[in-house]
Amino acid sequence: MRLHTLAVGSAVTVLALSGLAASTASATPAEGPPTTTNPSPVPPPATLDGPLTAKSDGIKLKIGRDAIVRNFTLTYPIGASSGWHSHPGIVLAVVKSGTVVRKLPCEKSEVFTAGEAFTEAGPHFVRNYYKDSSDPDAEPADLIITQLLPAGTPSNQFRGDEPRPKCHRHS
Repeated sequence: MRLHTLAVGSAVTVLALSGLAASTASATPAEGPPTTTNPSPVPPPATLDGPLTAKSDGIKLKIGRDAIVRNFTLTYPIGASSGWHSHPGIVLAVVKSGTVVRKLPCEKSEVFTAGEAFTEAGPHFVRNYYKDSSDPDAEPADLIITQLLPAGTPSNQFRGDEPRPKCHRHS
């Protein structure tokens, strides 16, 4: 059974960050790492049959082969960060509550608040906007995640640690 409508709807809705991968000495560690929670009952990963091209209202989704679709909630406690990491495929994230900062290699940080969304493709770093719980506005940040990754990707490779990027400034 093809899950086109479900997966496209999920993909337009949400992002990702879960699973474990072996870390390397040059990887940046997560701080007070984010935690994954799921509603009950936990929706199992689904397979989106490929190849597939779906488009509507100026939005296009194109996959060349079968893909895994995962949905979950990710919580960044105050002071928590993901460390530099990447995922196979693409992650869509919707900030449900709180505020996060996302950093891409050699680019300015972006701040996302409740109701805003962003994508993750390639190396990136995410953290709770608030580093100190003594700030009266500090709160955990909850993200709704949809992860689209190649079918057959082992669960221990859904996330991989990355080294801190080396950016050079030109005068």
